[in-house]
Amino acid sequence: MAHGLSKSRLMDWRQCPRKLWLRLNRPDLVEHSADTETRFRLGFEVGEKARELFPDGRLIDSPDPTEALEQTQQALATDPGQTLFEAAFARDGVLVRVDVLRPEAGGYRLIEVKASTQVKDAQLSDIAIQRWVVQDSLTMTATTLAHVDNQFVYRGAGDYRGLLRLAAVETEIAERLAEIPDWVAQARATLSGAEPSIKPGVHCQDPYDCPFQGHCAPVQPQPAYPLSDLPYLSGWRLQGLEALGMTEVGDIPEDYPLTERQRRIADVVRTGQVFCDPQAARVLERLGWPRYYLDFETLTCAVPPWVGTRPYQQLPVQWSCHVQWWPGSTAPSLYVFDGEAEPLRAFAETLIQAVCQPIDPARIRYPLEFSGPASITWECFPEWAASGSILVYNAAFEQRILRELAEALPDLAPELEAIGARIVDLLPIVREYYYHPDQHGSWSLKAVLPTMAPELNYDALVIGNGSEASDAWREILHPETPESRREELRRALIDYCLMDTWALIAIEHYLMRASVQSCCNDK
Repeated sequence: MAHGLSKSRLMDWRQCPRKLWLRLNRPDLVEHSADTETRFRLGFEVGEKARELFPDGRLIDSPDPTEALEQTQQALATDPGQTLFEAAFARDGVLVRVDVLRPEAGGYRLIEVKASTQVKDAQLSDIAIQRWVVQDSLTMTATTLAHVDNQFVYRGAGDYRGLLRLAAVETEIAERLAEIPDWVAQARATLSGAEPSIKPGVHCQDPYDCPFQGHCAPVQPQPAYPLSDLPYLSGWRLQGLEALGMTEVGDIPEDYPLTERQRRIADVVRTGQVFCDPQAARVLERLGWPRYYLDFETLTCAVPPWVGTRPYQQLPVQWSCHVQWWPGSTAPSLYVFDGEAEPLRAFAETLIQAVCQPIDPARIRYPLEFSGPASITWECFPEWAASGSILVYNAAFEQRILRELAEALPDLAPELEAIGARIVDLLPIVREYYYHPDQHGSWSLKAVLPTMAPELNYDALVIGNGSEASDAWREILHPETPESRREELRRALIDYCLMDTWALIAIEHYLMRASVQSCCNDK
């Protein structure tokens, strides 16, 4: 039985008729973004947990529309008092699958489950379509949207009662219900014709990223250094450049009024000379020794996996640290979550041990051209055990994680607060004293590192960015992932996190050695 339209396809049409036409006629053009894939995974995660909150329910699990319709009708006929998951209904050729269909006095309650933390406008259209279809077959008593309560705290023992907040949306969808027959008619008209000619616009990202943007808005040739490389370029400055026909940063007149940072970038692009102020080395020289280079990795889950955690809280699962006692010496240490009963405590205690307690000198590694004192030990410098600057990149992130750990683990709060007090942020130093044209207006670690240390290549790693790291952690935490696969992913995550701390050393090393002559060469 072919239905042609579904709730999802009608929602495609609502966003853009061209999206619907391409979805059914040119599925080969689909290009999902990483954000879209993450949204799908979070939705699946919350949907699975929602089923556990309604005991004794039955899942209509057939992916075939005809079979799913038959299974739903059979379930309703044999046990009308049973909760159904993914129940299938059709009306006028429009197919829907209902997340939760719950019987109650006088009829049924339709519950649509969403991973968001609040009700959104697009979700109201989504659930209105379901209600319009289902009410043609059943007596409906209520229409409810269930979304994640981000204040929920997991108490343990699999008790997720309160994870979802139920919002009645009968009033909000009333007007849309009357419009749906017209939506269906217009969607069918779209499918009966040629590909609509609709220009790209804001609708391509609202309410979701369209997977056909590469087809509708193919990448056009861009200047090597477009105006978008200038941070915070807007208002009259941008309008003035556009009026002058400017598209390339290097073409901006030297006397055109820009902010100090914008002018610096424009000058670097125009002259081809890397900007590196020796003042950066002077700032770093004041830090003293030893120096620690620290990076955290976190995981965000819609369904909190550990006791005391909340939905969408950034959960620290891994840290990497390199310590230099003096220039040229390095001693690495790391922590990777490995099933500990108290993950937050394990993260915090191992971190405290790494940056506040002595390190075995045997772990120190020297470059070939450097030989450190053979007899030096921590006993020579006992104050080093709880001192030394801790260098990070974008300190707001690490500081927030440390504060949250201190709140969750009050007995460790003094040590964690002491770590926070020792943190030095490399980002503002780099932003103030360095710029390379290939940063393209960004001071992110991934933008800066290749210009200073191209030999440190994230692309050569199995896991090379934060999105891939998050995916790996979700796979590790999934109960059905084989242990061999978990170990493989852990090794890749270790390589990724260690690269981040090596990157901090490389950036510091570059800035420390830089001079006007060595830094300001042709790009």
